[in-house]
Amino acid sequence: MIDLNTVLAIFVFITGACIGSFLNVVALRGLSGESIVFPPSKCPKCNNKLNWYTNIPIISYCFLRGKCQFCKEHISLQYPVVEFLNALLYLFCFLSFGCTAKTVFLCILISLFLVIAITDFKESVVIDAHTYVIIALGLIYNIVPFGCPFGEAGIVQSVLGILLGAIFFEAIARIGYLFAGTRAFGEGDTLIAMGIGAFFGWKTLLVIIFMSIILQAVLTLPMLFHKALKEKQYKSAAAYIVLVFCVGLVWAFREFNIYNIFPLILILLLMVCAMLLWALCTILADMKNKKETNNFLYLPFGPALVLAGLITVFFQSSIIAFIKNIFFL
Repeated sequence: MIDLNTVLAIFVFITGACIGSFLNVVALRGLSGESIVFPPSKCPKCNNKLNWYTNIPIISYCFLRGKCQFCKEHISLQYPVVEFLNALLYLFCFLSFGCTAKTVFLCILISLFLVIAITDFKESVVIDAHTYVIIALGLIYNIVPFGCPFGEAGIVQSVLGILLGAIFFEAIARIGYLFAGTRAFGEGDTLIAMGIGAFFGWKTLLVIIFMSIILQAVLTLPMLFHKALKEKQYKSAAAYIVLVFCVGLVWAFREFNIYNIFPLILILLLMVCAMLLWALCTILADMKNKKETNNFLYLPFGPALVLAGLITVFFQSSIIAFIKNIFFL
């Protein structure tokens, strides 16, 4: 006999998949400026209205073999991926925090994170309304009795998190004026950081920023290495190899006392930050000289922030303990 928790878990997964389908609509219509209510779901290629049985999350995509029932054009893999990912994250949230108000708040946060990641990755656009909702929910989340998943952050920590996110990212963004007479990145990343700070407080925001820099480096540095080889910039390529070597050293000596490898970790972090700053300066210099930059050179920072936030939601204890060990907190 199936117990109640299993039934609830199945219900949460199905609900997450259905909401995931709606998230695709919110993201794509947000970019196009269309209403998220009207017109009903349609094929983006032929504009035919979809039948209900061809609009079932995940299942319909498999049943139709990834093609529109009318025009037979391929349906973007984004649709089932977002549906499945939202369902899976909802399920993880339920299994981690149970049937609580905290789960409801975090599921809303997860869905908003996914929408922001989609729009930022596809068009390098963050829709302000989505971040405003996160900021408002974060403030409410830290007023109500059940508090923050990282301890009782409280309204004071939440407000300080908003301020830190705004000050930190605006300060970095304005570095762009020194090189290209424009911002280094848009206001969207600042608003994302403010929303994360509102939910988790300023201390955890610092952890998430640290993680997002590492995640961005993991995605960006291989692309920069490829660009350096392609353009025969062998000194730059050698610098990336040295960086990877340093990462290997940290991993090789991971069993040693943290005090012994701390200087190496600190040097590695500084190298990563320096290379990311160099890449940013290169892009800004090209913008100033009105040159075209390779598309792969630029990756929006929003998805890295969102991914770091999602990881921290589910693994906060381990991550914070690791950070405390590194910085002797």
